[in-house]
Amino acid sequence: MINKIFSILLLSFLFQTSFSQRATFEKKKITVGDQITLKLEIPENAGKNIQFPVFDKVIIPGIEIINKSSVGKTDDNFLEQLYTVTSFKDSLFLIKGFKFIVDGDTLITNPLRLKVSYFKPDSAFMSKIDTAQQLKIADIKSPVDAPLTFKEFMQRFGWYILLSIILIVIILLLIRYIKKRKAEEKPLFVKTKSEIPAHIRAIQRINEIKNKELHKKNNLKPFYTELSNIIRIYLEERFKIQALESVTNEIIENFDKTEFASENLNNKLKELLSLSDMVKFAKNEPDEYRNEMMIEYALSFVNKTKEKDEDELTDGKIEN
Repeated sequence: MINKIFSILLLSFLFQTSFSQRATFEKKKITVGDQITLKLEIPENAGKNIQFPVFDKVIIPGIEIINKSSVGKTDDNFLEQLYTVTSFKDSLFLIKGFKFIVDGDTLITNPLRLKVSYFKPDSAFMSKIDTAQQLKIADIKSPVDAPLTFKEFMQRFGWYILLSIILIVIILLLIRYIKKRKAEEKPLFVKTKSEIPAHIRAIQRINEIKNKELHKKNNLKPFYTELSNIIRIYLEERFKIQALESVTNEIIENFDKTEFASENLNNKLKELLSLSDMVKFAKNEPDEYRNEMMIEYALSFVNKTKEKDEDELTDGKIEN
């Protein structure tokens, strides 16, 4: 009976040995950051469909896969796959057996252990260190000249180049403009002047309403409104007084600051503007003689305050 049991155990051992799957590290101890090889093996005749263990970047947490080989065949009829692994953790790793899938069954390899520790120099290593060389003071190395790329050049100097181009274009255009003006014998800067002086336009408009005989109409509001606007526009163009937006007293105060201010002109201007206001707003009705007098006041005021260097008007009319 004992012999029978022993025979069964021996056959079982031989069977497992013949079809054993195994995992091995080339070293059991490594330093943090070192790389070692993990070998997975299974007999070629273990089954018809053999699937090796599948990993995703790590064997187990803490042991990373750097590279892996394809499944190959050894001389002793084993299938093998090699993994290059490393670890950056100071620890003792205990790894359970890896699973092969053979014809739908699961076969597990032997467990593994791997000790990973920081480097600890021993006395032999320390004796090889040249402490005198370590303490030796060396000169500072000069900066390394690196070529400047086009992109770096444009990033550093692009704006300066653009501004320089714009400045050059402006200078060239200005030089061209000056040459053109000289060729035409015209001054570089010309003071613009109105084609028709303000006093001529004012007198023309006064004569127009006079010829229309607006001052003889029953409704005098259009006449005084037009006459008042002519004088106010003339004051704005001639003396830069904001007459259209000012009341009569403000206009008189501003005109009194001009070189033409006098008691006679001030009174005529005030009477003309005041009477216009009374007709427009108080519905006053002056007689025809007073209306004609206001026309003469307006013409006289314009003639006596016109530009000194021109004398186109005689008695309130334009000379031909």
